[in-house]
Amino acid sequence: MNAPWQSPGASRASVAPRLAALAGIAAQVAAATTLDELTETITERASTVMGASRAVLAVQDGPARLRTIATHGLTPSEARHWATLDLDARSPLTDAVRTTQIVSVEGRQELLERYPDLDDGTERSSVTLPLISRADGSAFGAVGFRFEGQVGPVDPDLVWVLGVLADMCAQTMLRLRAEAQSANRAAQLEFLADASQALATSLDYRQTLRQVASLAVPAHADWCSVQMVDDGVLRTLAVAHIDPDKVQLARELETRWPPDPDRQGGAAHVARTGESLLVENVTDEMLVASAQDDEHLRVARELGLQSAMSVPLVAKDRVLGVLTFVVAESGRRYTHDDVAFAEDLARRAALAIDNADLYSQTRRVASVLQATLLPQDLPEIPGWQIGTVYRQAGRTDVGGDYYDVSGLDDGRVTVVLGDVMGRGVDAAVAGSRMRSAARVLATQDPEPDALAGAMDRFMATEPPTQMASSVYLLFEPARDDLAVVVAGHPPPLLVSGGRTRFVTEDGSPVHGLGEIPRLAARVPFVAGDLLLMYTDGLVERRGESIDIGLKRLQVAAEELLTDVGDDADLDDVLAELAEVVSDPDRHDDVAVLAFRRLV
Repeated sequence: MNAPWQSPGASRASVAPRLAALAGIAAQVAAATTLDELTETITERASTVMGASRAVLAVQDGPARLRTIATHGLTPSEARHWATLDLDARSPLTDAVRTTQIVSVEGRQELLERYPDLDDGTERSSVTLPLISRADGSAFGAVGFRFEGQVGPVDPDLVWVLGVLADMCAQTMLRLRAEAQSANRAAQLEFLADASQALATSLDYRQTLRQVASLAVPAHADWCSVQMVDDGVLRTLAVAHIDPDKVQLARELETRWPPDPDRQGGAAHVARTGESLLVENVTDEMLVASAQDDEHLRVARELGLQSAMSVPLVAKDRVLGVLTFVVAESGRRYTHDDVAFAEDLARRAALAIDNADLYSQTRRVASVLQATLLPQDLPEIPGWQIGTVYRQAGRTDVGGDYYDVSGLDDGRVTVVLGDVMGRGVDAAVAGSRMRSAARVLATQDPEPDALAGAMDRFMATEPPTQMASSVYLLFEPARDDLAVVVAGHPPPLLVSGGRTRFVTEDGSPVHGLGEIPRLAARVPFVAGDLLLMYTDGLVERRGESIDIGLKRLQVAAEELLTDVGDDADLDDVLAELAEVVSDPDRHDDVAVLAFRRLV
């Protein structure tokens, strides 16, 4: 093949075929659909047409370095040697990027003068062309061709075509990069949507974060780990990799050689500072510096880490943990744009963790408050069956449903069941105060009308809530009856002789309206009878008349309560009743209390 160097008398016809071939290659470069197709065309095919012995294509990797992405004619060891170049080092590739000009070296003598460190004792020439963005005129890479045994300048027409080829290469590479970035951003947004859904559907943040780590592999990372701060110590919660054997290898690495929490860099540093960490290129020098012994270094090298980023999980200015993405076999390189994506995910995960923690704390508070609304143990009263059910609404805040039962020395049984207005801590506190007041006032006079009047006065002087509904009962076995006052509350249901009926349908208004005359009703209550008391959460449903709920309760009671045996577990029967009658959406608390006289 004729060389591209021409003596003054050479025929222009010898250059024409190369010009045509290079023009065809430029068209192929412009039509490339993948980076591999582009790099093969620009290095191997162009080198063949030009008669170049070697070619190198490098792009900027960060502000101070070039990274080689394709070569032709280099040995594997030479390719590794030229894998990266510092931009401040002198070479045709770096000079072309810095100056945005074509760099030609016309022989060994010029090479020795300009780039003595690159001389290998052979006669050669080269031409290196910058890859320039048309948007701002800056160079983001360069492509260089080397010609063994050639001296002198390249034909100007060939240089012009090579310039066109380099421009096509630059614009195609920018197009492919933009397409890849767009596809990557779309994948990131889809991943964030999936991760957000996973984080929002469960309050078990530990299991959810394990799921998020698995979702990240392999689309966004070869490795993904989640570490949580536990008593000031960073502990691994999840490690994900497409190969389970490598996950085990990573766990062994951490177990055998735990990282130094005070070392600069790494997840521990991110946890201490709350600042993200990007390692665009994990070098062997980094592995050597962090290795604790030769075996540690061997295993670390075996993982093949290439690039990594760690971002903090921060909620309310507190670092909860660290999320780490690592690239190994896929060969990607993380950038600051990837860090922004990881930080977005970390913010969502931290919010989910904080919400789950707040939910857990609220549940604990709810449990403590609930204990003040209900008696710790119901009294065991000879000759009586007592059953209860309490179902909290499907939310973290408690309501104000309460009840209390006391057996008096003369065999009578006094009962109060009520519900204060509102929800949450205030309602629970108010319900607790109402229950405590009723218990104290019942010791002075347990008759329902007297107790209801005393509660009116209590509400008038020290109102724990604006309004409250209640039912007051006094069972009197000696008289075979009971006395009842209903203050703005759903009526108790009596099961007697195989039939059901509501008692005191025309009860008095709720507490909170001042002192109101409240007359007690007397209802027969003999052995075998059962009385059911409940809060409105059992019978009310949104968008439905309470009469429908009361009818639903009566139908269920006729099926489940009219034939309860003496040895039946009344709690279980009431639980089944509540399941049948109450709103499946559980918008309100449900308290059910039943009394059955055995003798």
